Amino acid sequence: MEGVVGSSNASAIGDRSVPSGSAWVAAFLCFIILLTMLGNFSLILLIFSQRSLRNTSNYFLVSLFMSDLMVGSVVMPPAMLNQLYGRWLLDAVFCSVWFSFDVMCTSASILNLCVISLDRYLLIISPLKYKLRMTSCRALWLILATWTLAALVSFLPIKMGWHEVEFDARPLNATSRPEEEQCRLLVSLPYALIASGLTFFLPSIAILFTYCRILLAARKQALQVASLTNNVAIEPDEPTQQVKPDAAGLPRQRQETGVWACLWDDLGGDRDSLYEANTAGLEKV
Repeated sequence: MEGVVGSSNASAIGDRSVPSGSAWVAAFLCFIILLTMLGNFSLILLIFSQRSLRNTSNYFLVSLFMSDLMVGSVVMPPAMLNQLYGRWLLDAVFCSVWFSFDVMCTSASILNLCVISLDRYLLIISPLKYKLRMTSCRALWLILATWTLAALVSFLPIKMGWHEVEFDARPLNATSRPEEEQCRLLVSLPYALIASGLTFFLPSIAILFTYCRILLAARKQALQVASLTNNVAIEPDEPTQQVKPDAAGLPRQRQETGVWACLWDDLGGDRDSLYEANTAGLEKV
């Protein structure tokens, strides 16, 4: 009798063990998870520790790094177990919570990229009015709206059962064969269209539009700098005269300031000092 019990326990433990040949896969997946968590945590710590990096634009980067950190710490470990064992090993109640976090974190990551592109676009279009438009309070409100929208398309529909193909009460992990203990998210077509449109397609279109405008502004700035360089090279012997820019020259200086502000911000410089220098230059002129 004891031998039968012992053999049954051994078989149960054997069923829970990792399949042979998956040790390298498990090690590789663990390495990816640790790299994701340490990388994003290090970037967040760097922004908070360096005073020159604590500006409005980097608030959105911190939000992006936080969403990726949650993906590495909450979403990827259960996915790794599900991949290695071929079935859902955790509690059945945690299945819906895990899917909700998965949808929320990925949606928040895409929406944060959209907000970052919008921030860059405003900086290029009107660099001198950027600080008046994008204040710290407005930046925090944008981040809060980003995470709220991501939570509304993830936790609320999944908890209320709006994502299901049929609007009847049934467990989330119900499949054709319940003994497999699978955790699958079966969604209806309206939920898939609405969620993907709000958190993927519309943000992707906005990102493409803003970065195309930024690219056009950068090319225009490069042509202007090249034309000024050619004019100086053609007339090297003429004395340098201070010319007061007219109204038509102000948009050019705004675009130049915007491009240099983006470059300065990417290099980790203090944007406040850059704005003060440009404002002082305009006042002198």
